[in-house]
Amino acid sequence: MGAVCCIQEDVDSPGTSSKIELDEKQSSAPVTAAGSAAGMVDQLRGHWTRKEDNMSLGTISGNNMVWETVYKHMPSPIWEVHGDRVKMNLAGEEHFGKVTLSGTATITWEDGEVWVRK
Repeated sequence: MGAVCCIQEDVDSPGTSSKIELDEKQSSAPVTAAGSAAGMVDQLRGHWTRKEDNMSLGTISGNNMVWETVYKHMPSPIWEVHGDRVKMNLAGEEHFGKVTLSGTATITWEDGEVWVRK
């Protein structure tokens, strides 16, 4: 179940080309505003805090969580994976969360941590 990403010229046979296939894991990359997942990500944009202690975490901007400088993390790609579920890549690890948009927006992560948009 690969999706054709692009075509590349074969190094061993100049003048010929081959399709590069992506597996499912590779194809679930962040979706830009032109993609189908942009609607969910657009609704998540803004400043986020941790519900437990109101600690400021950072801002979702574009398709990234831009962390507060105290955390010393690079921006983390975040995208919709299915319905109300999102996935975030933080320090090479994937984290999954459930989004609630009614009332105050929240993301409840698989480890139980809850983020609240301020």
